[in-house]
Amino acid sequence: MRAILIDDEEMALDVLEIRLNEAGGVDVVGKFQQVADALARCGTLRPELVFLDIEMPGMNGLEAAEALRGICPDVEVIYVTAYHHYAVDAFGTAAIGYLLKPVAKDKLLQALARYKSLQDRRGIRRYVAPGVTGYMDPPAGPASLSSAEDGAPPPLTLKVLGSMELYSADGRLLTWRTRKTKELFAFLWHHRGQPVYKYAILEHLWPDDPGDRAQKLLHTSLYYLRSLLKAEGCGEIVRYGDERYWIDPSAIRSDLEVLLERVKGGLSAEDGRQAMALYRGDYLETEHYPWADAFRIELRSTAAAALKSAIPGGDIELRTSLLRKLIELEPGRSEHYDRLAEAHEQAGDAGGARQVLALKEKNKLEEG
Repeated sequence: MRAILIDDEEMALDVLEIRLNEAGGVDVVGKFQQVADALARCGTLRPELVFLDIEMPGMNGLEAAEALRGICPDVEVIYVTAYHHYAVDAFGTAAIGYLLKPVAKDKLLQALARYKSLQDRRGIRRYVAPGVTGYMDPPAGPASLSSAEDGAPPPLTLKVLGSMELYSADGRLLTWRTRKTKELFAFLWHHRGQPVYKYAILEHLWPDDPGDRAQKLLHTSLYYLRSLLKAEGCGEIVRYGDERYWIDPSAIRSDLEVLLERVKGGLSAEDGRQAMALYRGDYLETEHYPWADAFRIELRSTAAAALKSAIPGGDIELRTSLLRKLIELEPGRSEHYDRLAEAHEQAGDAGGARQVLALKEKNKLEEG
């Protein structure tokens, strides 16, 4: 196990390193008295474990843990502190261990065993490459993030029109640990790679919870989210920096992106058919997220305008289908019913025309 140690007291670092050497199986690849120094080296050292003091000058250990995960999403945290009262806050950041100074050997062994057990349950294995000293990640598979960067199809597929569904590279529907984990993912993805300030997330997702509790819930949800994505080879797509979070959008392909690409600059009749099939519901319609309301309305308007441009070029059958979709998007516009009734008349379907006009009158009564 590759580990780094962070403590503002040099003696505490030396004592902990001795304890880890006695325990065996841990390679201490870095010791730091300043969090900033650890953050600067973390990406190069690629630790699997970080042993972290809590009370330190500048950035405290609880904040440092989140910053470290922003650089190394797979890292696990074990806190080492002289104080009991941080325990609840520490586990709110999804730490896997909380050791009191002076560190007892049996407690340290228990924490290391917990880490190994956790990795075994996730199916994560390390291997040593021939002729290479130290641990390496296994070669990247087809679902790795690097494959998306090399121009291959993204590893995850996301549907946000209607209900929200996230699919793995092999087509499995992924299951969320909690509803808030799902909403957190949706909220970060909604911002299309733009960093979102931590307190904006708390305000939208946990508006009724006190500050300390809300932050613990955020950290726990982030842990669940990163664990889910890590299991699919996408552990690095949730990023953190300067108290902001964001999702790398290049690792995810969504039906929304496909739709927006199609409606850009107007639609042909055939494009309209494909767009109609994509638009299976409003943006995040079944999730009922208030923060998505404004874009939901904007997207519906954009889709309706694109369909209007596509209708004149289609044959009667296609024109009828597009007009029905247009009525679904704008049910209060009487001219859509008139055009649909006219299309039925041109197709020789007088009964269909009467049904459309009757629906028009019914909707007017309901609106009144």
